[in-house]
Amino acid sequence: MSALRTLTISTLLLLPAGAALGQAAAPSPIVTDRPGLLFSSLTVGRGVFQTEWGIPAVTLDSSGGVDTRLTSLFGLVRYGVTQNFELRLDGPVYNEVRVRANGHTATDRGYGDLEVGAKWHLFDNQGARPSFALIPSVILPTGEKGFTADNPVYQLNAMAEWNLANGWGAGALAGYLNGPSGDGRYGQGTFAVSLGRSLPSPKWNAYSEAVYVATHLAGASDASFLGGGIKYLISNDVQLDLSFDRGLTADAPNWLFGFGVAARF
Repeated sequence: MSALRTLTISTLLLLPAGAALGQAAAPSPIVTDRPGLLFSSLTVGRGVFQTEWGIPAVTLDSSGGVDTRLTSLFGLVRYGVTQNFELRLDGPVYNEVRVRANGHTATDRGYGDLEVGAKWHLFDNQGARPSFALIPSVILPTGEKGFTADNPVYQLNAMAEWNLANGWGAGALAGYLNGPSGDGRYGQGTFAVSLGRSLPSPKWNAYSEAVYVATHLAGASDASFLGGGIKYLISNDVQLDLSFDRGLTADAPNWLFGFGVAARF
């Protein structure tokens, strides 16, 4: 479960066309790194402060007569140092794990580890060349007992996106994680694709995604997910979202659900 909490990955938000010729260009709609398990390849822009919250993200897992429910309040803060480079700070500020077995229920609560990172947008989508970004980060062991990796976790994600015809867009993510395991460390790779489309109203956008997580963690097996979600723009600077993912393999949680809000300042 702790490895899954480090996948702070979201999906593509398609941008509508610019203002008509001869008029001042309106601000572009907010582009977020939520919902879902992929990122956007775009940065927030120089001098822009943006915050994104999952309220809450819920993980459900049932196996061997044990029902587990993890509820997290997850926050992400982004600040644009330049037009193509941003600093990032995120993590689960509140977790609640409830385990039910044999008629008994145990509950544990605490805050999780803090992730410090950056996003570097390297180039825009031109023809077959995608919009592309690198997203390095380190997860610091600042969480409470039971909600921390105890040692730093290092991540590097690469995100590519393509704007397609008729409001469609596609994304692909490849990531690598190096985390602590007993007296050593383990590696984990993430590979994901998404397909999104702006709906008839420009305020709405929907997407689907498929994710595969290959892990070398002792005692764990690979995990895969299939899901989707929808985003709604309250204004150019505020977005709401809903999402779900279904775990398809034995070591994946059965379901991931999320509701979120993002705001740009």
